[in-house]
Amino acid sequence: MRRKNATLFIVSLVCVFLLASLALASGERKEVSPEKKEAVDLVLMHDKGGNPNFQPYFEAVGRKTGELYNIGVTPTPYPTTDVFIAAVRAALPTDKAPDLFTWWSTYRMKGLIDQGLVADLTDVWDKHSAEYSKGLRDAFTFGGKNYGFVYGVEYWPVWYNKDVFARLNLKVPTTWNEFIRVCDTLKANNVTPLFLTVQARWPTFIMFEEFIIGESPELYVDLCEGKANYTDPRVKKAFGLWADLIGRGYFTDPSTDLFADSPRLFNQDELAMVVCGTWYYTAVLTANGVPEEKIGAFILPSHNPNAGKVVILEAMPILASENAPHLEEAKVVVDWLMGAEGNAFLAEMITSFPANQKSRADYLPPVKVNLMNTIVNEKYQIMNRYWEATPTPICEAAVDKFAEFILNPRSLDKVLGDLDKIANDYWSKQ
Repeated sequence: MRRKNATLFIVSLVCVFLLASLALASGERKEVSPEKKEAVDLVLMHDKGGNPNFQPYFEAVGRKTGELYNIGVTPTPYPTTDVFIAAVRAALPTDKAPDLFTWWSTYRMKGLIDQGLVADLTDVWDKHSAEYSKGLRDAFTFGGKNYGFVYGVEYWPVWYNKDVFARLNLKVPTTWNEFIRVCDTLKANNVTPLFLTVQARWPTFIMFEEFIIGESPELYVDLCEGKANYTDPRVKKAFGLWADLIGRGYFTDPSTDLFADSPRLFNQDELAMVVCGTWYYTAVLTANGVPEEKIGAFILPSHNPNAGKVVILEAMPILASENAPHLEEAKVVVDWLMGAEGNAFLAEMITSFPANQKSRADYLPPVKVNLMNTIVNEKYQIMNRYWEATPTPICEAAVDKFAEFILNPRSLDKVLGDLDKIANDYWSKQ
């Protein structure tokens, strides 16, 4: 599995160079429709029923596959990640398992695969082998078999308020010192520089991973894979810098909500920057009335110049259940969604980067094209998101420790010791 995790970094580099050509591509290959069968309705469970709300997008997929194959898709939304995870895990071993469900890559998939709860989709991957990079396929390979497929690829930049930057004559920072000067100017003008929250638990890892990759990408990988300790002096240095920024008042109150409060504060010019995935642009900002011309993006500079240029990647998969009531029909839908037409159909609605090399990508907004070109042209190193890059039992406990630190930065030594124990207890059993 460690090989798989390291492979994803290679995958990511392959994907970036692939995506550079996609932005200008407009060709679209027609999919070959199998013969229609008796009408079937599949269940797709997903965790994006609140904010962001992907329900309309998945409903559109169901209407399209109903037209093409007489196979509908009924999305079953859950408003929060925790409730969704509990519901899926409870359903997967039973005859009530969803036919399809959204999930996360790498270690997040492995636990379900090891339990025999995820359907093997190797035959579908074989059919589309010429449309996906080998590296990306390898990242979804476990024990020589392929599980799930990628419906979108996202990067994690800093979204910034162009109106606020223009009013205060601020330029996009390219170094850490420039970034700190931007934050100081914003704070002096009563604008909160950065968003930070402990709500919903999982967002606490966002700034953690940014500070660690900004110290050393290699340290980040070693932490995720159990080769470095959380009490490593370099980790403490990164946390210490995070604590310093909290102490300076650079962040929002941790009780604010990423999906409800950040777009409102952003639109009211009370918040200048939010670190989040590229899905945040459409699913949160513009969906909540923030004008496109108000939104810019840049990648957070590393605080340690020796770390180089680094950015986080998130691959978004959909999995099929091994106990799916309609597994064969689910594979028909997966086949279409993996093809050039289907992959672009879903990716366009969420303005995600398509994973299929032959999908059109001319729908991407300029801010995303510019971001992608920056990643490619400046040869950014790409890291797998912490949520997927480290084993799930470690991550699930770690996010609460990150919250503890955010609420009380003076607890740093205790938090790092607790994180070490959490990680060591897991790895000692592997």
